[in-house]
Amino acid sequence: MAAELTQTGTTREPWGASRLGHYTDTATVPAFTAVLDPETQTALLVDENGRTVEMGKHGTSTSSTSSTSTSGDGSTPGGGSDSDSVQSNDQD
Repeated sequence: MAAELTQTGTTREPWGASRLGHYTDTATVPAFTAVLDPETQTALLVDENGRTVEMGKHGTSTSSTSSTSTSGDGSTPGGGSDSDSVQSNDQD
């Protein structure tokens, strides 16, 4: 960041520089390799020693929408109409 030159010819630190801090230490994440299981045709994660790594379970969800509609009987201009929509969501 560049220092700001004031009207008196002196410089001052940018206001945001006083808000900066050091980053916290981070943990090293082990390297995993994705491989295809020939029997199940699903991806497996393998660590550097060739062991399968379990990444935990995750949920699945399904969604479907069904709709119905009817039109008027033709006795009036434009006819009356009715529509209905039902949405179904399922989540594990």
